[in-house]
Amino acid sequence: MADPGEHAIVVNGESTVRRVPDLAVVSLGVMARDRRPAVARDEANRRATAILARLGDLGVPDADVQAPSLTVQPTYDYSRSEAKLTGYQASRPMTIRVRDIDLLGPILDGLVDDGATQIHGTSMELADAEAASREALAAAVTVARARAEALARAAGVSLGGPIRIEEEAGDMSVVPMAMMRTAVESIPTEIAAGEIEINARVRVWFAIG
Repeated sequence: MADPGEHAIVVNGESTVRRVPDLAVVSLGVMARDRRPAVARDEANRRATAILARLGDLGVPDADVQAPSLTVQPTYDYSRSEAKLTGYQASRPMTIRVRDIDLLGPILDGLVDDGATQIHGTSMELADAEAASREALAAAVTVARARAEALARAAGVSLGGPIRIEEEAGDMSVVPMAMMRTAVESIPTEIAAGEIEINARVRVWFAIG
């Protein structure tokens, strides 16, 4: 079989699509300690229940909240030659998907008010990242065709249709303008979602005549 590159123009095309995030994923945890395991467990459950209730009041669907079961573990003091039992730690991780970015600030403030002891981070995402990726790919192919047309004109040949297309590794990243200012005292948390960049790259073989 003949190499498709023998009678073809081979070009690369790249495109970047920018979208404002429409989904935030918040990872957090509640933790309580006490000498008695039941007290630590009850306090951690109380905090988790308060958080879940507030999320419900704000309209966050149950399906967008993951709250695995609570765990209770002993804690020890290792400062001496022998480990000494000091009490128990109850913890419960939670993950929240926030589809209304305007609610993110109030939700973060509420998490602190209701007793979240660990907020591991918030990632800004796209609810339909695949659609944005397909748009970037289509634009990259358009760029490749324009480059091939320029080469064909310069070489004095006619350009045909694509005979081979390869998608090269692209990436998705948050533009640095995204920022979050944590609440201080009674000042509400401010959210600036920024943008997400979706990069697509293709390599295309166009037939020539």
